[in-house]
Amino acid sequence: MAALLGVVSIVVLLVCPTTIYCSNVTVSPFSSLPCSQPCGSNVNGTSIDQALGNINSGDYLRLLPGCHCVRTFSIVQDVIDVSLIGDGGGIVQITCAPGLGLVFLNVTRLSFQGLIITGCGLNGPNAVSLNTAINTMVDLFIQLAEDINIAMVIASCTDVVMDHVTITSTIGIGLVGVNVAGQSNFTNNVFSSNAGQNCVGIFKSTNASQSRNYTVGGGASLIYVDYVDRSNSSPVNLSIDNNTFSQNSYCGIETYVEIFYQFYQAFRGVNYTVGSGGGLSFNLAQQGYPLYINVQRSSFRNNSATFGSSASIYWYAGLQDTHINFSDCDFYKNGYQQFTQGSLGPLVQGGVLVLKDLVVPSRLWPGNLSHPNTLVFLRSKFTSNSGFLGSGILITSEYSVIPNLVDSIVLDSCQFEDNTATTGSALYISESKYNGLQAGLIVTIQNCTFVNNTINRSLVGAPSGVFATVQASLVNITIRDSSFLGNNGTAVGGLSSLIILEGDVRFHSNTALAGGALSLVSASIALVKRNSNISFANNTASISGGAIYGDYYYGQSNLGSSYDCYIQFDAIYLSCNVEYMCPDLTTFNITMTFSNNKATLGGSLYGSTLDSCPWATLIKNQLNLNGSILELVFDKGIIFQSGQSPNSSSVISTPVSTLVVENSSLPIYMPGQMFELNVRSSDRFNQKVPTIVTAQPLEAVVGDSGYWLTSVSDVGTKVYGQENDTVSITLYSVDSFVQSNSISVALTECQFGFYFNQTTRSDCLCRNAAVNSKVVCDSNLKVFNITYGQWYGPDPTNTGVVFQQCLSDYCLPRNITSLAITVRPQAIDAQCANNRAGLLCGACQEGYSAVFGSNQCMKCTDSTLGLLVLFAAAGIGIIAVISFLHISISEGYINGLLFYASVVSTYEIHITGHFSARKVFIPIYLLNLDIGIETCFYDGMTALDRAGLGLVFPAYLFILMILFIWLAGRSHQLSEWLAKSNFTPSKLVATLIVLSYNSITQSCIQIFGFVEVTVYQDDGSSYVIGPWATDPNVEYFSPVHAPLFVIAVVLVVIFVIPVPLLLILPSFTSHVVWGLKPLYDAFVCHYKDRYAFWLGSLYFQMLEVTSQYSDLAESVYFIVVVCAAYVVMFGVLVWHLILRFPKLLVLIPCKFVPKEVGPQADGPSYGTVGKHVQYRSDEELDASIDEPRLKVHKFSEYREPLLGGGSVRLEHEKLVSNI
Repeated sequence: MAALLGVVSIVVLLVCPTTIYCSNVTVSPFSSLPCSQPCGSNVNGTSIDQALGNINSGDYLRLLPGCHCVRTFSIVQDVIDVSLIGDGGGIVQITCAPGLGLVFLNVTRLSFQGLIITGCGLNGPNAVSLNTAINTMVDLFIQLAEDINIAMVIASCTDVVMDHVTITSTIGIGLVGVNVAGQSNFTNNVFSSNAGQNCVGIFKSTNASQSRNYTVGGGASLIYVDYVDRSNSSPVNLSIDNNTFSQNSYCGIETYVEIFYQFYQAFRGVNYTVGSGGGLSFNLAQQGYPLYINVQRSSFRNNSATFGSSASIYWYAGLQDTHINFSDCDFYKNGYQQFTQGSLGPLVQGGVLVLKDLVVPSRLWPGNLSHPNTLVFLRSKFTSNSGFLGSGILITSEYSVIPNLVDSIVLDSCQFEDNTATTGSALYISESKYNGLQAGLIVTIQNCTFVNNTINRSLVGAPSGVFATVQASLVNITIRDSSFLGNNGTAVGGLSSLIILEGDVRFHSNTALAGGALSLVSASIALVKRNSNISFANNTASISGGAIYGDYYYGQSNLGSSYDCYIQFDAIYLSCNVEYMCPDLTTFNITMTFSNNKATLGGSLYGSTLDSCPWATLIKNQLNLNGSILELVFDKGIIFQSGQSPNSSSVISTPVSTLVVENSSLPIYMPGQMFELNVRSSDRFNQKVPTIVTAQPLEAVVGDSGYWLTSVSDVGTKVYGQENDTVSITLYSVDSFVQSNSISVALTECQFGFYFNQTTRSDCLCRNAAVNSKVVCDSNLKVFNITYGQWYGPDPTNTGVVFQQCLSDYCLPRNITSLAITVRPQAIDAQCANNRAGLLCGACQEGYSAVFGSNQCMKCTDSTLGLLVLFAAAGIGIIAVISFLHISISEGYINGLLFYASVVSTYEIHITGHFSARKVFIPIYLLNLDIGIETCFYDGMTALDRAGLGLVFPAYLFILMILFIWLAGRSHQLSEWLAKSNFTPSKLVATLIVLSYNSITQSCIQIFGFVEVTVYQDDGSSYVIGPWATDPNVEYFSPVHAPLFVIAVVLVVIFVIPVPLLLILPSFTSHVVWGLKPLYDAFVCHYKDRYAFWLGSLYFQMLEVTSQYSDLAESVYFIVVVCAAYVVMFGVLVWHLILRFPKLLVLIPCKFVPKEVGPQADGPSYGTVGKHVQYRSDEELDASIDEPRLKVHKFSEYREPLLGGGSVRLEHEKLVSNI
């Protein structure tokens, strides 16, 4: 009967070739509408739906070019040999009124050709009635909901042909096919721009709860389920050839919820609602008949969906004997590129979705299933797709494995390039099993290339763990004769999976965090088959495993097991302890080549020594080798071929196996204070390797975040708790869970600058007084950041804080790379330089002593007291040199040299900037009776002791001088010899005065010095104290300071001030203090008389300079000394100017001016040493002006006692200028 109907149809086509509509029943023809006119119910003329509503078997509907409008709902049902053909003379377009579409139910041999179907969308009650009609024939658990638009529905139709048909611009799904049976062919069709109305909007907003009418869409959705009567077991062959799926989208999140929650028993009774992948989707749930689907030479471009942007395959539990083949297909730029601003963008999966073992609602567990299912991708390209997981292909099976049914997925000669995802940028495969060794889905990749695929970890919700180009979880996957080149992310990552490598497999130039080529975690195994050559070249991992990363237990303890073999050969051998139980590996013809792979740890392999592998035991037994198997095979070239030495953590390494805290002493810190632990972490090759550590118990925190990388520095740790408590802490490695030895931390009271937090009762916080513009108190690290050149610390009574500029070079010099120094409250002296300590760094640290020659503090012993002998001998030597070699200040150059040395020693710190350059000035310091070298006399010498000892050596010299003069008076020979050498005691005394003057002056001024120190209180108040300036830890005029102060006052009164005062007043010194005339002459004998005052003025100036650059510079003492020095110098200068220029007296209303009268009667002279002074009248003075300008005076004569008694006449020829 069917054959007869076919013949009748052909005859009809031949007899009415010119009619618009031909049928075996004659009806009036209908015409087309202008495409610009909307399709509405008020359109006049004959409509296409008249023909569709009255169609019979064998009808051939030929549509003229133009637009044809479907205005009423009708179902073409229960007919045979029906065709809907567009006339070849132009575009034939079918549009629909709102809520309407094309529906074909139970039609045999249904044909479509040359049509454009646009703007159609069946929904509402018509969809409900259609759903009821379909369910009478098939077991359709997927609903055609009333709020979903569908342009065309083909249900329970056989031998469907669709050629050159375009379905576009559907606000929903373009085509839904249910049990399209027989031999059906879809060729040269286009499914374009079919999408939910708000798909773009929903990706750009957070409102995902709109009606499905606005979110569900897609190109085509094909559904296969069992028939109601189960009588049809005929094979189904569906061919989709040279079709294009572009710019279709499905953006609802309902499918996401329905898919994943259907895995749970409570949701099994909930029916699915029809939904589609972006381009093409299959819902496969049949058991009663074989199904063969061939998608070939088809293009999937720019589609998007929450899952399966280009294509999706929903593979329901109980499915059998289903075979899908994608060949020579092109998947390009599918994903969410169009919606980069959207909140749902990261949920989009860009390529092909294979969702396996979904639960069929109300279906009992299937019985005998003996025909496995297959899915093949052949010679297909996946390029520039993007998504959250598996941008090329996402395969996941979330239900139990069906016994005796092993399904397979094959990727053959495919190419994956430039795809992007958070993981599985090319391929993501996941199956819910115990591990990858169990029976289940078998995935094979052969002759494929994976090039330049990228892991994007910046996407919202990016998963943690392995980031791979091909990601396998609980799967058995075989990779054969394939290449992974230049991928950003691990090339192949396995999580509890079996990764089988076979043939020639290349991993070149891949980069990852861990495992550039292979990442094998959580009991994953790489199984290398016989006759294989696996090449690892130029792979890079920024952390570990440049080529292979293995973590058998994946961050969990090994539960007492030492087995961690993640590489096997040929088969999974559980034991090879007896040689005959395992084949000889040397006969397997396996080579694993490692070349120029790089990582911080384990450039070639990281994760295990592999000594637990059965084959390792076999090789050791066969070749009688000892040691680590990896080191042996790398060294011997057995299977593993590498040009690198294995004796380095940069080549092979493992996670941390030992973690040791090496601090030798018990840490003592405040609650919550950061301190450092010296931690050594080593791998199983005993190589020092870095690891991230954390601490137990909860009171212990490592670093600021609770974790610390051991290779960065010593481990920064802090412990919270009560004051004066002890806490035991343990560090452990995050990646291997190895624990360190326990260490006890003693918590002290809160130190200077901090107080105990009574709220938390576990931490110390900064005091209010611990905050200053140049001091930052860090409550987190419990440290002070102090600006260089400043001192911060407690006052002597420990009741307040002091913030003040450092004295001299007591504090650390400024670091050119930092503006501040970090100091812990327990080590406040860390801001001090040169082993100094205490207030303003004025004292020496315990065990250190003050030294001569610098401000440093050094280790000293009492054995240095032997230096006293050397200094005693030096004093005798100075007296001898002056006395016997006639080196005295009476020689003009000696006086100048000593004065120059005094000036340089005063200015030296300002010339060099610090005391470290003092060695250059040692000769100058010796001329000032200063040691000049860094030395001390005894252990515990303080700055106060040093100041006192600075007066001892000059006093010792004067004692030696007195003793020498006394001895000369007692020794006739010594006296005679000195007389012959024209040496007098005055020269010795004068020379010693000049030598010791600067030393005594500086010591006195140092003893007088004090510094004003401001002490700040917590309440904001402050007060000032004035300790000794050289060491502020010494209270001014305290019992230890007062004796030196008194001695210094006496020396200033009888020595420091009188010496320059007497020298600056020559007439007074020569006439009034006549007994000092020989001593005075010894000072000024090389000066002209009129300039004899100059030496005294120099010493007054030096006294002023010494005071200026001392600790007195800002005190009242300094003001008095400087003012007195300048008054005296100015007065003497005026006096001598009057003597030199008498006419200046006209400015002074005086009757008399000084007149010099000498002891000789040879006439007037001026300025001659030793003359008496009288006053002359103005007339006498005027008369004397006409006297000759120059005169040669007679020898002035006086007598000085000799050292041995008697006297000697001394003559001095003086050439003076006459006024």
